Amino acid sequence: MTATIEFDDTKFGELLLYIAEESVGDPKFGKTKLNKILFYMDFLGYGIHGKPLTGAAYQRRPFGPVPKQITLVRNRLIANGDAAVEYAEYFGRPQERLVAKRPPNLSLFTQAEIDLAAEVLKALWNRSATEASELSHREPGWALAGDRDEIPYSAVFLSSRALTPEDIRRGQEIEALLAA
Repeated sequence: MTATIEFDDTKFGELLLYIAEESVGDPKFGKTKLNKILFYMDFLGYGIHGKPLTGAAYQRRPFGPVPKQITLVRNRLIANGDAAVEYAEYFGRPQERLVAKRPPNLSLFTQAEIDLAAEVLKALWNRSATEASELSHREPGWALAGDRDEIPYSAVFLSSRALTPEDIRRGQEIEALLAA
């Protein structure tokens, strides 16, 4: 039986504020990159700890995974004065940056979740939105989903690498054990 993953909109909002606060000095940070950062935080959380950080539902979109709930939660943060959006230009392209207007409430997260979030930010820091999108397009879950389909969290366990002869041998061993 598969456990149900529930979306925590409060944690999602606080994670948005955390990412925005930590990305102040990143000239490449914008809306598209934010979506990829969230995707990796949630999916790696699920893969490593068995639980995503926020439980957001991610859709396959042309520029990579996008959390379905982002517009609603982002707009609530802006309406409450907790965040704002700044518009800029980055290499001739429009950039929409989320800006935190208050510190995030990190008490909602475990230390392991905060550490994971920091690692994802560090890993994507030097990547542009285009590079982050291209990276997400290599994820089997994104590649297998149809346009606007939800990407299941279990896709984090899929691999796109070719099977080695050792992988095939081990699979045959398991098959023989199960057949016996």
